[in-house]
Parts: sequence; structure tokens; C-alpha cells
Amino acid sequence: MNNINNINFTLIKNVILRVDYNVPINDNFIIQDFTRISRSQETIELLLKNNCKILLLTHFGRPDGLFDEKLSLNHISEQIGNNLGKKINFISYKDFITNGLSQYHEADNGIFLLDNIRFFSGEKKNDASFSKSITNGADIFINEAFSASHRSHASVDQMAKDINSCAGINFYKEVEVINSIKKSTGKNFAIIGGSKVSTKIDTLLSLVKSCSDIFIGGAMANNFLKFQKINVSNSLIEENIESKVSLILNDAIKYNCKIHLPEDVILDNGEEYSTQELNTKKDFKIFDIGTNTINVIKNITYQSDLILWNGPLGLIENEKFAQGSIDIAKNLSSSSSKVIVGGGDTILALNIAKQDFNNFYFVSTAGGAFLEALEDKILPGIKALTIQ
Repeated sequence: MNNINNINFTLIKNVILRVDYNVPINDNFIIQDFTRISRSQETIELLLKNNCKILLLTHFGRPDGLFDEKLSLNHISEQIGNNLGKKINFISYKDFITNGLSQYHEADNGIFLLDNIRFFSGEKKNDASFSKSITNGADIFINEAFSASHRSHASVDQMAKDINSCAGINFYKEVEVINSIKKSTGKNFAIIGGSKVSTKIDTLLSLVKSCSDIFIGGAMANNFLKFQKINVSNSLIEENIESKVSLILNDAIKYNCKIHLPEDVILDNGEEYSTQELNTKKDFKIFDIGTNTINVIKNITYQSDLILWNGPLGLIENEKFAQGSIDIAKNLSSSSSKVIVGGGDTILALNIAKQDFNNFYFVSTAGGAFLEALEDKILPGIKALTIQ
């Protein structure tokens, strides 16, 4: 896969840069987390250093091919520019429909931001003619949105095939890190949280082949506890998931990977119990991991060469049930092991724990794409950059 560090910019002026600025906002359109925007800055600075004119493309929410004023990037373009420390020239949906990219093409330099790429039906359809309406006149397409690389959309797939293309700095790092996880021969430990087994079963089946230990936490652990005849009462579970749980546990035995589950938990009333004590309780919900479980995870991290954390370990939206995730975040931030953190909700856990991302080997801003890449799938965005 070609990457930006191999590009000779001598004859390159007009650059299309696919970024992921699908950031959380509040009711007043104020951005709540600038992580994804900041991650694009290194590539943007490199392009500006080489006197390139940049057209930024990003999705924002799910407008499904129709204009939705509430999802217009016009609400956040100024904030994006302030975060990057650059002036952003905004190209509205109406302007593009009327004049195409004339504003961008007629300028001598600068950074331009096209309105939400998902306003256009050709984006989701991966339509070749829509793609060319963007790439015509451009010298290179650069993908810096690894988090969208599992989508067969025009700004991820087709545009990379239209013209010369490469991976941005952060995109390439994401791919390298995921490959290092899959190829690592050391003692690997995966901490996997979240709510659903069904969304992570393929990831777990892949990880049992490369990890010596996996801890399963969050609401998805409830399914495994129930499978082992432990009472989980009214806790969140998935129905008809037993066969998938069984498959994961059997494959773990096959590949000599030890699966760890919570030994104690925090219930909705704030009290802590061992999982064995739960069989004597009624009408409760499990919302976090307990003290002994936190210590078990810490002890495994001390013995591990590489650690992957994906998914919160409790109901982190409520500070009463975020302590398990906070403690693990702090522990991993000071670990001497190679620690890789992936997934939007896991990043939220790092922020709640007030942990500096620089304390980790790598923090991925991707969610679904990160997991699918771990599953040995060839993602459309990666494949498109490989076909040159």
C-alpha cells in the first residue's frame, strides 16, 4: 500500500484529502471531542509544506443521500479551522450543486471543506460518475480516514481508483499497528468490552489465535457469565447468543488462549459482589467490574508484551460505574508493555480517566474498521489504495 511518505510532490498541487470529522457535538453544535480532527493535522501540515491546495472530504452523521441542514458541516467548519489553526474555506451543498468545485479549482492555494459527503446519493452507491465529479482536476487522492475504510463508498473506494492515491500518515499507522497485533509472537493480552457479542464475535475468534489471554468485560460479559450458569438477573444480554459464546470458548481452548471473565461486579445499587454470590440475589443489573477483577486484569498486564484494549468495561456514561474503566486506563497508561487502544467508546474512557494519548503506543480513532481489520478482512479502503 502506497503511503504519503513515498510521494514526490514536485508535480502535485491539487489534493483531495478524505478525513473523518464525524465528531460528537452538543445541541448547540459545539464539538465535544477534537481527537479525529487533530489526527489529520500531521498530514495537512505535510501537504501545506509542499505547497499543496487541499480539498477536505468527510461524512457527518447519516443523512442517507439527502441534504439535512442539521448535519451540514457549516455548523462546525469554523471550529475545525480553529482546532487546526488554519482558515477553512467552506463549499456548501448548494454551491456544489450549482457550481461544482469551481471555488476550489479557481483558488491558488488554501484549505477547502466540501459539505457533508453523505448528502450526495453517489457517495453511498460508490458511483463512478459522482466520484469523478470530485476527482476531475485533482492530482492525488489521499485517505486519512481509516475509521471509514470498511465502507465501499465513493470517497473511500472509487476516488482512490480514479487518480493516483495513497494513505495518509495516520491511516498508514493504523494499518501498521493492526498488522503488528496479528503478527506478534510475544505474550499478547486483549481486553475486550462493549455491549454485544454479535458485533465482536469475529474479532474474538481472530484474537484467540494470537493472544495468550483475553478478558471479556462490559455488558457482553453477561452472556458468558450466564452461559456458565451464573445468575445475571436483569442485566443486559443478547438473546440466542449461546452458540456464539460456545464457539469462542471452544476456539480459545483449541488455540490455548485463556478467557477471563469478571470475578466480582458492581450492581446498579452500587454494591460489589463476587459473581458466585449473584446466585443468591434477585432483581439487579451488572454495571461495572469489581475490585478483584481490576486486580486480575492488572496482574495479566504486568506479564504481557502487547496489550489491546477495545471497549469500555462498565456503564461509563454514569460516573458511578466508570471506575473499572478508569482504573484500567490509568494502569495501561503507565505500562511498559506495547499498549494499543482502539474504538470510540474506549477513547471516551481515556478522556474520562484524563489520560494523555501520548502515554500509549497507539490510540486508534477507528471503531468498526479497526475491528474488521483485526478479523483478517480486506477493507475496501485499504484494497483501493493497494490497486495502483
